[in-house]
Amino acid sequence: MYKFNLLSAVLFLLSTQLFAQENSPYSRYGIGLLQSSENISNRGMGGTSIADRSNVLINPSNPASYSALKLTSYQLGLTGSSFNIRSTTSSNRTGGFGLSYVNLAFPIAKRTAVSFGLLPYSRVKYNLRQETNLPGISDVVYDYFGGGSIQRVYVGAAHEYKGLSIGFNAGYIFGNYQNNVSEAFTDSLNILNSDILRRTIVGGLNFDFGASYHLKLKKERYLNLAATLTNQSNLNATSDRYWYSAIGDINSGLYSYKVDSLVDQKGTIVLPSKVGFGLQYGNGDFWKVGIDYRSSDWSKYSSFNQADSFASASSIRVGGEFTPDVNAKFNVWKTVAYRIGGYYTTEPLMLNGTQLNTTGVTVGLGYPIRRTLLSIGQVNASFEVGKRGTLDAGLVQENYSRFSIGVTLNDRWFLKRRYD
Repeated sequence: MYKFNLLSAVLFLLSTQLFAQENSPYSRYGIGLLQSSENISNRGMGGTSIADRSNVLINPSNPASYSALKLTSYQLGLTGSSFNIRSTTSSNRTGGFGLSYVNLAFPIAKRTAVSFGLLPYSRVKYNLRQETNLPGISDVVYDYFGGGSIQRVYVGAAHEYKGLSIGFNAGYIFGNYQNNVSEAFTDSLNILNSDILRRTIVGGLNFDFGASYHLKLKKERYLNLAATLTNQSNLNATSDRYWYSAIGDINSGLYSYKVDSLVDQKGTIVLPSKVGFGLQYGNGDFWKVGIDYRSSDWSKYSSFNQADSFASASSIRVGGEFTPDVNAKFNVWKTVAYRIGGYYTTEPLMLNGTQLNTTGVTVGLGYPIRRTLLSIGQVNASFEVGKRGTLDAGLVQENYSRFSIGVTLNDRWFLKRRYD
C-alpha cells in the first residue's frame, strides 16, 4: 500500500507540470501534434507495439497486453528532441524536453492485470511570422503564436483465456491550448497592432479496446496477432476569445484597449476513431520482429462545428529486438536487448493541396537491472531521426532527432505467507 500511495503522489505531481516543447508550425492546427503512447522499448523498434506483450513491461498501446504481466511494473519515461525547421528562404533550430509517460500495472489474478497512468496526448507550440503587402495601404506583418498541451489519464484491465487476451483502457483527456495572431502595419499611418487571443479548455472521456492472440509454435517460437480500436471522442470544450486593437501616434505613446470578447463559449471537439493491426513473430526472450498498421479518418474532426485542414491518416511501422544471450552470467552486454526499426506515416494535415508525410528510423537498447530475487528492472533508451513535411507548395520541412530514456522497475506484490 505504501508503494501504491507513493506512485499515486508521483502521478499527481507530474500531471501538474508543464512540459518544455519544441516549436512546430504544424502544431497550429486542430488540437496540436499527437504524441506517441508507446513505451520506450517499443519506440526503439520503430514504434511497433500493437502485437507486443511482455511479462514485465507495460504496453498501453494495446491494453490486451496487460494480461501477460507476471510482476508489478512501474515505469517512467522522458524524451528530449531537437528540430531543424526549414523553408525555402530560412531555417530555425529548436528543441524541447519533457515527460513521456508514467504508469503502473500489476496482476490481480492468474492471467488478469490492471494498469493506470498518465500519457501526453497532444502538444501545441508554434511561433511564426508572415509578411505581406496590402496594395494601396501598407506592408503588414502577421505573427502567429500559441502553446499548450493535452494529457490523458487512464485506467485499464485485461484478461487472457486460452491464448486470447481482451483488454480496455478508460481514459480522461484534459488540458488547454492557445491560438493567437497579431497584425502590425509597418508604415507611418496611424494604424497599429491588432491582436486576437483565443484559449480553449478541453475535457472528455476516451476508450481504447484491444485484443490479441498468442499462438505457441515449435520450441519457444510464437506468433502474436493483435488489433486495437479507439472510439470517436466528443470532448467538452470551452473557448475564450479576446480582440484587442491599438490606435494613436506611435511617437506620442501607444494606447491599447479591448475591442470585444467572447467568454465561456461552450462547444464540442470531435476526435475521430482509429484502428490498428499488429503482427509479431519471435523466439522466447531472444528475438522478435513485428509490423503495425494504423488508420484514422481525420476528415471527421471538428471543433465548435468547424472542420480543419485534415484528411485520412495512416502509418506503417516495422522493427525488431535481439538479445544475444539472456542467460549470460559474466557478460552483461550479452543480456542487453538491442532494437532497430522504422516508420512511414501519412499525417492528417492537408495544406495547400499537399498531405504531409513523416518518415523515420530508430535504434534502442534495454539494459537489465537485477536488485533482488523478487525485484528486477530495466533501463530503456531509444534514438530516432526523421523528417516531417516538405519544401514544396510553400510548406516547411522539419528534420528532427529524438532521444528517450526510461526506467522500468518490477516487484512481486501480494505474496502469500508460507509461515505464520
